[in-house]
This record gives sequence, structure tokens and C-alpha cells, in this order.
Amino acid sequence: MKAPLGFLLPLGALCACLAAPHRMPLDMAEQGRLSRTLENQPRFLRISFFVTPFFGDEGKQLLSPVHPSWLHLMEDTEGNPVSPGEVEALLPAGTPVRILKVEFPTSLAIGGRTPYSPRTRPWVYVATPHSPKPFILVLRSVFKNAEDFQAELNRYLTPLNLSSRMEAFSKDEKTAIHTKEALLGIGAEALEMALGYPESKTWLFEGEQKTETWHWGQGSKTVTLRGGRVAP
Repeated sequence: MKAPLGFLLPLGALCACLAAPHRMPLDMAEQGRLSRTLENQPRFLRISFFVTPFFGDEGKQLLSPVHPSWLHLMEDTEGNPVSPGEVEALLPAGTPVRILKVEFPTSLAIGGRTPYSPRTRPWVYVATPHSPKPFILVLRSVFKNAEDFQAELNRYLTPLNLSSRMEAFSKDEKTAIHTKEALLGIGAEALEMALGYPESKTWLFEGEQKTETWHWGQGSKTVTLRGGRVAP
């Protein structure tokens, strides 16, 4: 696994990681309304997250939906993804959290962020009852409208209490979700909650048998499902 950012590349090389701010269809008024609406809202983690350092910022931690070695938030000069650091903890799906604030990448916000971080994207500050520092959920950059932003946020932080859904899972599925592992025999929903949303899926049909392959980290990780369950 790559070393944390501070030891990964010299200063000059890291400059290539910093792209210009992406244009967001959401205007300043919409961003303000969303921020005010979401502030202090209770939510639940829709998928399990790894907790890692936040690109050298000791006051924050990153909520990573996938293993940091598969994460692609920043690139070095050769186009390789930069890891935020080693896994420090794991928060399973269903964990209750609170949205502290939503911070859009305005010029003012970008200027106050750690230089070598995914600073041109929206940041959602999240806390658990016992978290010593805020967790940052980094979202994609472009949204069609406020509803599109809300839908994307709900994929990671749902307003629905998942306790009853979690109870319906098998023992192996619960274990997979709490360990972020793809255990044999677990269903597609449990796999999604455990490993996070795949970047892509491929399908193969042999008679009535459908085989799916899920891909993460630009092919770094693949999992095969047959009949809707993880297979060897």
C-alpha cells in the first residue's frame, strides 16, 4: 500500500494533483439552502466506511467507502491515485451519525483547505457520538440540481434507520458488513454495503444462469456473483 501523502511525493510533483475548481450547476443560493437544511441532521451510514487520515490534515479523518488503495480522489503526476493513508478504523453500515455541515468548493472554501487534498469537491463533515474529530465524506463535483445532490448524499448517509434491515441479514452477511469483506455466499445488497459501490459491473449469461463481476479501484478488486450471491 502507498505511504501517506506527506511521504509519497515531493512538493513539485504533487502540484499536478490540484485541478482547477469544477463548475457546479448549483448556484450559491442553492448551495446555501442545502447547507442550512442539512446542518445537524441525524443520518445513518448506508454502507460501511474505512476511516483513514485526511491527506496530512491532523484535524480531520476521511470516510472512505472503499479501501484506500482503491480510492481515486487525487492523482500524482503519472496519473496514479494518491492514498490518504493507512486504515485506522471501520464504521459499519447502520452506524448513526450527524451531519455537522456541508461545505461546497467555493473559492473561499478552497483557499482555506489543506493544499494537497481533494479540495475542489464538496465535503460533508460528519460526526459520531464519540468521534474526537470530524469525518469528511468527499462527494463528486458536479450535480444537476439540489435534488441530484440530495440523492447522491443519501447513497452514503441515509435518513432511514437500517437496524431492521440489518437484522434480516444472515450471520455471514452481518460479518461481511462489519469487516468490509466479500464473504462467499453473501447477497448483492450485503456485498454493496460491505465493499461500497462498485465502479462498474459486467454480466455474462449462460443459459438461465447470470454471472456478474463487480469492479473496484480500476480493476484492483473484482468479485463474482452467481445467482445474486458471491461465488468463488
